[in-house]
Amino acid sequence: MKRSFIGAAFTLAAAALFSTAAYAALEVPLEGSLNFKDARGTAVIEEGTDTIYEQEQITINVGGLKPNSIYTAWLAKDEPGARLQGLGVNPYSFRTDASGSGNFVATVGEGELNRWDVIEIAHHPNNDPSDLQNSQIALKGDLGGIFD
Repeated sequence: MKRSFIGAAFTLAAAALFSTAAYAALEVPLEGSLNFKDARGTAVIEEGTDTIYEQEQITINVGGLKPNSIYTAWLAKDEPGARLQGLGVNPYSFRTDASGSGNFVATVGEGELNRWDVIEIAHHPNNDPSDLQNSQIALKGDLGGIFD
């Protein structure tokens, strides 16, 4: 009886030590801007371990947007005219459904989000995700301070 208890305890300890489950999840609210006042969403950031690299997965869920439209996800600095970086893999885009809801999942290297101030979701009225000149910021979420 004592041996099976010690064996079980050792197995549980080893499983906990070598587990690759997510460490934490942070939720960033996304607020509508300008012509998208009714739009809302969340960006859930899960910190965890990939088999090769440290990764953070971002899952974006949005609603109240224009139906059947193209949107892109961006990381940005808070200063006007500052640089942007697409979130995930080019073209960084997703399409909303007939009710104006959509989902987007991306992965970034651990610590990458520390370099940025906000997550922005841009609407592309002509449904061309590469056309940044005619895009409008629909949603914005503040990253400032959540990793401190």
